[in-house]
Amino acid sequence: PGLKHRESRLSAGVEVMKLTVLLLSLPLAASQSAAVVDDTWEWDPEKPDEPLDTALQAVSQWLKDEVVVPRKKDGWQNNFCLCVQNGNIASWYQMASAMYVVDTCSQSDGFVLRTGHMQDRHVHPLQAMMACDTLKLISYCISHEAPEALPMWKPMCDHAHYTVPSCDAVCSGSLRLTTGVLALLTMFFQLRG
Repeated sequence: PGLKHRESRLSAGVEVMKLTVLLLSLPLAASQSAAVVDDTWEWDPEKPDEPLDTALQAVSQWLKDEVVVPRKKDGWQNNFCLCVQNGNIASWYQMASAMYVVDTCSQSDGFVLRTGHMQDRHVHPLQAMMACDTLKLISYCISHEAPEALPMWKPMCDHAHYTVPSCDAVCSGSLRLTTGVLALLTMFFQLRG
């Protein structure tokens, strides 16, 4: 009787693990399949565009209230800056403070990054990792401190994301849903004993 009981618990455990993997992959798969690609954008040599700089300049305008984020005036800008300043990004052979690339982040002065450290991201894998982590960090901080800005951020982030080789940044902030799935699974396991 003990061996059969262990086998049935093991089989149930395998099924639960399969379900867990499936549930955890749903938000990521949904966000990637729902990604909006701007098919109307074309390179114009007369009007060169650096998508990463454009996205970061937009964040700067939001912080300084030059472009209004549809959100109550609760000082979200300071919390966003604290989030970014406390974040980590890939650096030279180690994870390092985002302050390596953040020059300025404040409501009065806006958002300025040292993007020169990422200008060769197309050919240097480490610079690509730094740029990708920067997009991830900004997406994370926006989704937690000013989620109302996500619809404004996502198209610009997606546009910049495609200039970074092998970048897995999710610009929609949809990974916040994963914590709800994890909480649900934790409750499930606790109830099963």
